[in-house]
Amino acid sequence: MHSVKTLNKISARGTSLFGENYSIGDSIENPEAILVRSSQVDTDSFSGDLLAVVRAGAGVNNITIDKASAKGVCVFNTPGANANAVAELVFTALGVALRNIHKSLAWIGSLRGKEDKEISEAVEKNKSAFVGAELVGKTIGVVGLGKIGVLVANGAIGRGMKVIAYEPYPSIGNMLMLNNTVKAVQSLEEVIAAADILTVHVPFMPATKDLLNETNMAHFKGSYLLNFARNGIVSEAGVNAFLGKNKSNVYLTDFPSKADLENEQIISFPHLGASTEEAEENCAIMAVEQLKDYLEFGIVRNSVNFPKIESHPSASVKNRIVVVNNDVPNMIALISKVFGDAHINISSFKNESNGKIGYNIIDIDTAVPQSLIDMLKKTQSIIRVRVIEF
Repeated sequence: MHSVKTLNKISARGTSLFGENYSIGDSIENPEAILVRSSQVDTDSFSGDLLAVVRAGAGVNNITIDKASAKGVCVFNTPGANANAVAELVFTALGVALRNIHKSLAWIGSLRGKEDKEISEAVEKNKSAFVGAELVGKTIGVVGLGKIGVLVANGAIGRGMKVIAYEPYPSIGNMLMLNNTVKAVQSLEEVIAAADILTVHVPFMPATKDLLNETNMAHFKGSYLLNFARNGIVSEAGVNAFLGKNKSNVYLTDFPSKADLENEQIISFPHLGASTEEAEENCAIMAVEQLKDYLEFGIVRNSVNFPKIESHPSASVKNRIVVVNNDVPNMIALISKVFGDAHINISSFKNESNGKIGYNIIDIDTAVPQSLIDMLKKTQSIIRVRVIEF
């Protein structure tokens, strides 16, 4: 029986995929796996039974990844599952800002209780105060061409906009989906300088902390800055410098702070990026499918700390030994020697590495002696050993 602890409400479309061999809920103690959305997860606060943490979403800054890696705990996310929801919200937010929707709705509320004639007269008299602008013909700068960034770039082309984009680590799969009229450049500064509207879609990590800052934002001549990616990617000083240039400049963010809510030039949203029924279902389904593959077969897909490896056992395989190790030289030889010394024939041996973690799947057609497992655990640089029986 596999045990899975949920730390947030997870769509039933996902959790229904767990079979009768799973125990799942928010009261599970000493779980094998954790299924989470936005709650903080310190993997050190859980027992040694913990094998995996799955984030039903893209960002994993709420999980202690380094601690997880040190204990051989695999951390997954679900990239792309909520991409459409975020991309649609970007254009919804732009519509709100460019057409002064937020201001007009606040004003129209002041007419409650008046008669129809008074309302009609007031509308005709005051609608000019909310004159806005259109997206057509504007240049949007897209920072980050992952699944969300590509959808935003392509969506902008469909709305008659010009698009200039920057992606430091382009994925072939994502780039093939990009509209060929998008101008992809090699410099973040070039995007900033050319854009009327600037939107960022990169993951939050040390390399992207304060990616948009006071220095490079000094070259932004546009009027609209959007952050629907993660808090911390746009620095507070960069936002203040941008807003200080012109009283009509607007910052749109999905990660509000006290200061944001007190600034009329900032339109804040309550972290709505992935808050659609469809996105929540997609994330939950992907998360559960990945988790089941990991617990039942040791298969790794969309992990942020383990290398990708997919291998289904043949019909003759009785046991699968999963070995997680620090990525140092000679590990394959050391692991193979343990099996050789125990006179155990290896049916299949697959190894992958991401430069930090080595991940090995060893299939055998016989029983697994406990002495072999004990010897593997004692081998230097091996972090974790797990046996999966079929």
